[in-house]
Amino acid sequence: MCHRSVGLVQGAVEASGIPTVTIAMRPDITYGVRVPRAAWARFPHGNPLGEPHQPEQHHLVLEALLQLLETAEDRSFVELPFRWRRWKKWL
Repeated sequence: MCHRSVGLVQGAVEASGIPTVTIAMRPDITYGVRVPRAAWARFPHGNPLGEPHQPEQHHLVLEALLQLLETAEDRSFVELPFRWRRWKKWL
């Protein structure tokens, strides 16, 4: 899905009173769209929650996003502390 489209949808949902948070795969584009709240991790495209077959990691990323949703002020954009462990397999 287009980063800009997600930002527009997120803004419309927020305008109706529902708080949102998005996970960005291209932080430069997401930041430029000025979404209400967003986070990103240094994961390759197509893997927004982390490495395949790692449900524990996926849960940690989702928990971090939910925490951001609860605590972040409007226009927050943070980098999550998670890293991809298998980079060498992708080179």
